[in-house]
Amino acid sequence: MTDTVKAAAKAKRTIWPRVPSGFVKGQLLAHKLLGLVLAAVMYLVCITGTVAVFYGEFQRWEQPAAPEMAYASPEAIGRAVANTREHIARTGAKPTDVYIITPSVEMPRIIADYETDALAFDAKGEPAGSGEHNLTHFLVEMHYELNLPGTIGFVMIGVLGVLLVALIVGGALALPRMFRDAFTLRIDGGRRMSRVDIHNRIAVWGLPFHFIVALSGAIMGLALLVIALAAPIQFQGDSLKAMASMFGDPGKVAAEARKAGPPPAMATPEPRIVTALQTLARERPDNPPIYIGISQFGTPNELLTIGAKHGDRLIYTEGYRFNSAGGLMGKDGYSDGEVGRQVYVSMFRVHAGAFGGMGVKLVYVVLGLGLSLLCTTGVDIWLAKSAAKGRDYPRVQSAWTTFVWMTPALVAVSCALAILASVPPAPFFWISLPLVTLAGIWVEQRRLHWLAPLAAGVLVLGLPLTHLARHGEAALSPAAFGVNLGLILTAVAIIGLAVRNWRKAGR
Repeated sequence: MTDTVKAAAKAKRTIWPRVPSGFVKGQLLAHKLLGLVLAAVMYLVCITGTVAVFYGEFQRWEQPAAPEMAYASPEAIGRAVANTREHIARTGAKPTDVYIITPSVEMPRIIADYETDALAFDAKGEPAGSGEHNLTHFLVEMHYELNLPGTIGFVMIGVLGVLLVALIVGGALALPRMFRDAFTLRIDGGRRMSRVDIHNRIAVWGLPFHFIVALSGAIMGLALLVIALAAPIQFQGDSLKAMASMFGDPGKVAAEARKAGPPPAMATPEPRIVTALQTLARERPDNPPIYIGISQFGTPNELLTIGAKHGDRLIYTEGYRFNSAGGLMGKDGYSDGEVGRQVYVSMFRVHAGAFGGMGVKLVYVVLGLGLSLLCTTGVDIWLAKSAAKGRDYPRVQSAWTTFVWMTPALVAVSCALAILASVPPAPFFWISLPLVTLAGIWVEQRRLHWLAPLAAGVLVLGLPLTHLARHGEAALSPAAFGVNLGLILTAVAIIGLAVRNWRKAGR
């Protein structure tokens, strides 16, 4: 054997042992399934985020009989705080923080909200039943933390936001003709071609929105990760010290607040609250209150903060701190502090479409549905390409179709069961979704193409009907009626799509 032949034979050798082809195929499939799981989580986050745009409306829908008012006097809010203290003392609860929602355009109610309960009050500050909105929390928490405890889910969603930003930027760079082909849409061009065109057109039309929403979500989620990483390095593992470096030490702030002494005597309960609201109205007349925050509740270090609206900024609120006499001490600096802080606290409104009223919310819903559709068509394109190369995955396709349609359907069922029988929505949803998705494996895709949306439409339709049966006439109040009408129209649209797919399958 010549030296050349020996060298060639040596070059073909590898340091890795020979791996059976079956094992390699199995690992490739596992890799693809992992990508499918990631796409599924991304779709779930996008579709629930689309619905969560109407957070305030869903909160009002959940308790349709709660009193609503455009304005409540400082005395009425002071009375509501006093009644809240009474209720907490009577029930033996030990909340760390208590928030009093004050009437505003977005939420025209007085609600006392803390870890284990929420109370509604009328315009005089008297108790008016429950203010709980657990279903709204279930939906929103699924979007930003997958209903996971602590900050784990929030950080995971932040990382997912970074991946989504990378996908959006990478996808845009991979389409050099995206603007030239912006109006090319071949719906009847076959399974693969139609999916590719839908995917690319939605990506082009919604590119600025998709990028801004993904980036703002990533910033909000990763900020907690940065604090968690900074604590062991700069603050010897004390995350409270890390937070105090940004917002001030609570103990020192409370000591400073106590120096003012008690508020002026008055007949109204909670004179400090009344005086603080009067002070805010006098010194910041253009910044109406949205909520009152009482931290370290019931302790000597109790702190009072009023979150006030700044209509000229994207921030959710500016936090104004008040001393023990109801005098203004200072503010958190969200409206005019460091640039980084202003940018960070503006992310919520940008991400949720919580600016510009109902018109902006509707635009966010349309574009959010487009982002959800990007997730589904991306997987469909991969499956269609694999089928074209002779590697068809019919069971994966069936499971994916089931997952896509059953996600909103099971959210609706979870809420309906909670309304009818107080079934905890999060455990029911997270147990049901994987079981139903696996069951879809055994149903032929041709049948699932119309059967899955039909089931989804019927189940979504069941939620407003359940709400009407439970709350009666109150379900027809303006806010509740709007949500129920939206759910009915959504259900009808999905059922219409199912009928179309059924007729197409028949042909």
